[in-house]
Amino acid sequence: MKKYAFIAGIVISILLFFAVSPVAKADTVSLTQGTTPEIATQNGKILQSAINQASSAKTKNVTLPAGLFYINGQITLKSDIILTGASAASTKLTMNNAPMTTDSTGTSQESVTDITLQNFTLQYNPNMSKYDYFTNPTNFYKDNLLNIGMYTKAESDAGYKAITKKPLKTNIKIINMIFNANKVGNSVVNIAKAKNVTIQNSQILNSGLQNGISITYSDQVKILNNTVKNLGRTGIVLYYGNSNTQIINNKVSDWMQRYGSYHYDAVKKSGETLDSMQDAAIDSYGPTNNYLTIQNNQINLSTAANKVNPNNPLIAKKWHLKTVPNYTRYTAFRASGAQNVLYQGNTVNIDSPDTFAFFTTNMRKSNTLTRPKAITLVGNQFTARNIDYPVRIFAGISDANLLNGITIQSNNFRILGKINNYYHSLINVREVPITENKRITYYPTELLSVLGNKIQSTNLGTMVDGTSTSKNDVLKTLLMTSNTNNGKAYQIAKNYIGTTLKSVSYSNNALRGSMIWNLDETKPKYVVILNSAGKRLTTEQKILKSNLANFTIPIKLLRGIPIQIAISETKGYYPQSSIISYKIK
Repeated sequence: MKKYAFIAGIVISILLFFAVSPVAKADTVSLTQGTTPEIATQNGKILQSAINQASSAKTKNVTLPAGLFYINGQITLKSDIILTGASAASTKLTMNNAPMTTDSTGTSQESVTDITLQNFTLQYNPNMSKYDYFTNPTNFYKDNLLNIGMYTKAESDAGYKAITKKPLKTNIKIINMIFNANKVGNSVVNIAKAKNVTIQNSQILNSGLQNGISITYSDQVKILNNTVKNLGRTGIVLYYGNSNTQIINNKVSDWMQRYGSYHYDAVKKSGETLDSMQDAAIDSYGPTNNYLTIQNNQINLSTAANKVNPNNPLIAKKWHLKTVPNYTRYTAFRASGAQNVLYQGNTVNIDSPDTFAFFTTNMRKSNTLTRPKAITLVGNQFTARNIDYPVRIFAGISDANLLNGITIQSNNFRILGKINNYYHSLINVREVPITENKRITYYPTELLSVLGNKIQSTNLGTMVDGTSTSKNDVLKTLLMTSNTNNGKAYQIAKNYIGTTLKSVSYSNNALRGSMIWNLDETKPKYVVILNSAGKRLTTEQKILKSNLANFTIPIKLLRGIPIQIAISETKGYYPQSSIISYKIK
């Protein structure tokens, strides 16, 4: 009997251990359904207490029940928690008057790590105060739905960069979520001063005046397989100081739906010159955004074909304009203040009379000057009815050891109607004037490669044009080859472009190339090979104008050692010449 009693005691002990072990099953938070303020306030206290206890005890799991639950007050996330619902469709937290955030106050900037949010809906109450262009233009709720970090104005003014200071938010995972701001507040999800953040398989919906996802001073952020829709401003925006960001396999639609009219009012009331608002679906605002991958995303409008941006008729109505302005316009990608960026395999279809551009890139001078460099646009599909500037480039530079400063390669451009810029050009290149020490300095683009693109357009006037205020070359060197329009070879460039090359290659101890004269060029060219320090390695070779001029320069090159091909319209003068770096791999 003692033997059997001992065995029974062991069995009962094992069963009791698994019954009470917190590892086996986390307790479900006791939230209450109902809309009264008392219920919402109690839900907020219960949820915050569960998060605090799980973080302190390192038990991690905070399990939410199925149902619709209203929350009064801010919910502050803590380290070492996994906040899990039954599913995004069945567990819904509705925030009545405050966000979910990682910081207890607006300036506290606390360090947190290892947070997972998964399988529930987080939304603002649609009845909260929100922006309305005619009746409530200023007095509306202004916060993001989910805040992962923040930065202070002092840090921004000082030119803070994420790579120089330790991030405060680390190891954040957001999976299988629905975030619905219901057009309340600013952005849906805000990420700042963070490292190793993943947002995956989620829906980012209905921001207020700002963006779907905003990222600032952060490193190693991954935005993967999400739907981002109906945004006041941009879909996904990289503000300042971000690095190693991946934006892959997302669907972004209907951006710039609310902010344009607000921006118009602010500019008009300030007395500044009205221009237009063109923030992008996926946007680098800059400066110092570095090593970005924008790949296999789908960008489109879900509105009816050829429909104007909704801000513009509202502007016309409020300001009693005789015609509807195209003040708020659509751009798919913007790479301002960005370097080392890959745009690959994306599909863009923007059907609106307010379509501005497929892709633009520009310098940013905000504490830190960042000029576009090593930006590659390859293998993308672009479609629009009418468009102002399919591709627009300002002030790009080139890595000294690379051939591709900015590269536009193997893309398909389909333009059903008109290209609305002056020269009907696919790619417009412009300089940037900046006043420095009471003198204007003009920043041109050093190197642009346009290779193997397929265009379908009956309105194409030129492949590349350079538009200059200073009357100097806005593009020093253009490498252009194997482009077609409607199936036929198309290699036309014009205006302020220094030198256009078709190809450069090396064989049998000679460097060979083909030069294209732009439509408005007349002078001969002088070509010489320099070493990386600028010392001449060959004599000059004079190339006379023709439809396609080939050159061959005897020289023995060593593998991996860079040289410079300098091309000028002035014999013996190369400081301001077009220069391409080249090396045998």
